[in-house]
Amino acid sequence: MERISLLLVGTGGYAGAYVDELLHKPRARRFQLVGAVDPYAAQSSSGRELIESGVPVYDTLEEFYGEHRAQLAFLVTPICLHARQAEYCMEHGSDVLCEKPLSGSLKEAGDMMAARDRTGRRLAVGFQWSFSEGILQLKRDILNGVYGKIRRIRTLVYFPRNLDYYHRGTGWAGKRRLDTGEWILDSVASNAAAHYLHNMLFLTGKQTDQSAEPEKMEAEVYRANAIEMFDTCALRIYTDEGTELLFYASHAIPYEEPYDNCMEFILEGEKGTVAMRGGKKGESMVGQQNGGERILYPAPGSDNMRKLYCMADAVQKGSPLPCVPETALPHLKCISALADSFPQTPKFPEEWIRYVEKDRQYICEGLGEILRECYLEGRLPWELRDKKRIAWSEKPHEINMKNRGNQSAG
Repeated sequence: MERISLLLVGTGGYAGAYVDELLHKPRARRFQLVGAVDPYAAQSSSGRELIESGVPVYDTLEEFYGEHRAQLAFLVTPICLHARQAEYCMEHGSDVLCEKPLSGSLKEAGDMMAARDRTGRRLAVGFQWSFSEGILQLKRDILNGVYGKIRRIRTLVYFPRNLDYYHRGTGWAGKRRLDTGEWILDSVASNAAAHYLHNMLFLTGKQTDQSAEPEKMEAEVYRANAIEMFDTCALRIYTDEGTELLFYASHAIPYEEPYDNCMEFILEGEKGTVAMRGGKKGESMVGQQNGGERILYPAPGSDNMRKLYCMADAVQKGSPLPCVPETALPHLKCISALADSFPQTPKFPEEWIRYVEKDRQYICEGLGEILRECYLEGRLPWELRDKKRIAWSEKPHEINMKNRGNQSAG
């Protein structure tokens, strides 16, 4: 089969995983890497590796497309660039796999979809769990009624991040929007832990490439860091089918937090449950039907680059894509609604914040234990305020998501 001509847009940060895959994995021979675009390529080890390997590296998309064509473009760039870059690549004949999140605003998402429809190109969004064999097998079982009606999914994510994380790149991390006006809405829920919020919406969608629509949200968001958005959140979302989704995530957890799992979820259906855990002891996802049958699913994170090859199958064979803009849009609606509802992010009280010098990290004391209690009991911190003496918790914002347009970010 003829190799797919490929453009990589972005070479540093998470793009390093793409570079490693494309340069060193035998299966990547399906692609012919004809160029990369990144004005800062020489500043990262992965960018320098591309240059040293002889891949032509350009500062701009205009320069690349002035000399080349590519069947496929992978976009691994800051959120504020997704829409413009995706549109430009599609307008110049490339199908596009854009890293998550879809964009910084609902308007930009609409522009991306309009460009896709206008050009007839493919556009996929790199929420990698939506491309994983384990999650797709679980979703097929859900759609086939193996677990009955899904009543509730709970997800807990501990993703410690320090000042290096927030000071990386051009300084867009944690921002609401750039000085130039572009929307970013970068938070624990929209970027590093976005996969897991999207996953709950994805699993409860009515079709393989569809996510559930959020109708109502109760939200608490906080920050320990000096950022515009939030590094900690506790959310309760009700979907259009009445399923309750609970999401707890934080960057303000110590790196030495003594928990085996940094990420886990529990899905509760009428006919059984599914538990997923990932951390120090590896990753597992197991279904348990009420009748006693256990179903062992492939670990969702066992192949985070499978999305590249699903995209290749779409280009070469016309295979369907499980995560397209419409699939990712409910996640973006949640993020945009949070930005509108919290124009200023509440900060943890100073007496709860501690700076860990050796890790260059701001944390909230006891936060890991509190979020775990909330996760186990299916409550928000405010609902356990008296029982657990959570002095910093504030009453959740109640957000009506039904037929709701975005007001500030879109």
